Amino acid sequence: MKHHDKGADIICLTFWKKGVEYMKEDINNYALEYSFNKIEETAKTFRRLGETYYESTGISGQLLLVADVLEECVNVNLYSQNMDKDKAKELVRKCLLAGIRIKNITLVYGKNGIVQLALSAKTIGKNCVSVKRIINALNDVLGQEYYMPGSGESVVTEEFHHYLFIREARFKLLTGVARRGKGTSRFNGDNFLISRLECGKTTAAIADGMGSGKKAFSESRIVIELMENCIEAGFKEKAALDLVNAAYISGSGKGLNPVTMDMSVIDCDAGMLSCIKMGAAATFIKRENMCEIIKSTTLPIGVLEKVDFDCVSKKLYDGDYVVMISDGILDNIPGVDKEETMANLINDITVKKPAAMAEEIMRKSLKYNGDKPSDDMTVLVLGLFDTYDK
Repeated sequence: MKHHDKGADIICLTFWKKGVEYMKEDINNYALEYSFNKIEETAKTFRRLGETYYESTGISGQLLLVADVLEECVNVNLYSQNMDKDKAKELVRKCLLAGIRIKNITLVYGKNGIVQLALSAKTIGKNCVSVKRIINALNDVLGQEYYMPGSGESVVTEEFHHYLFIREARFKLLTGVARRGKGTSRFNGDNFLISRLECGKTTAAIADGMGSGKKAFSESRIVIELMENCIEAGFKEKAALDLVNAAYISGSGKGLNPVTMDMSVIDCDAGMLSCIKMGAAATFIKRENMCEIIKSTTLPIGVLEKVDFDCVSKKLYDGDYVVMISDGILDNIPGVDKEETMANLINDITVKKPAAMAEEIMRKSLKYNGDKPSDDMTVLVLGLFDTYDK
């Protein structure tokens, strides 16, 4: 009778499983390298096309911008490493207590220093639990606040799925919005966006269509949606403005009117504000006992083929507020120096919550004009608060 060595079978099975794991890793690495090579080749193609159509300014500029974005994707230079063993064990333990099994914990460092944590997770039983349990465990073990991007899975299920968590920036940004339409129209000609980016920045923007009502609403919505799509795709803000302006001008034959664009980009790690304006109303920075004014002298989107904008950078500190308004807010105020009047108005406000501050600015502006708006009105208030220990 032939002796069957079960121990040898177990060893062979173990090596076979390891071999499959290594093979999967090789396939994944090859697929990743292949994808990057394809992106790089596509970028070169767009660049050659842009140089070929150099005489056609609009087409050339758009092609070269796409090439820039694709090349940036290739050169992102992410660096990853495994979590410290003791911390990893503690994280696994806390997640088990919360009814979740985790594995493949990896720390990813972007070129901008933003720390991301990737892992795979599933529930212990056949049920679903909130991903907040993982976030709570992460915050306890690492001593830093983490959040999950909006597009990620919000629950953990009985099968392993990949989850990505991003370290909270130094400054917490709270926002408030107040809006009023002109007359009885249900359409507000202003559109706005507030977009939190994975790089630790937050972008806020107001697009103000010419006039008021449905047409102004439709035109400003086109601009704000294009801007949002470009930013989410990874375009830098200035490059996004170039593309949106070129696209909007190409459609101006359909009777589109110019649209003003006011954009504030806040780096929540460094506390820096980049204020980008195309024909927009003034932006205000409210600090204790003072209010700074940032004005614009440029033309709106859809006027010039080559985009023209003002860009001002400012350092922000704990407790600062950035107040963005559409021109309807200023139109209610009499006199010549409307911005100075608005600055004094904002400086006198004592409420701290951004939402309440936005409503107070709206109320005070309307009071100047008998509570009747002269135009569509929008107020965005962005409050910056330092989370580091004082």
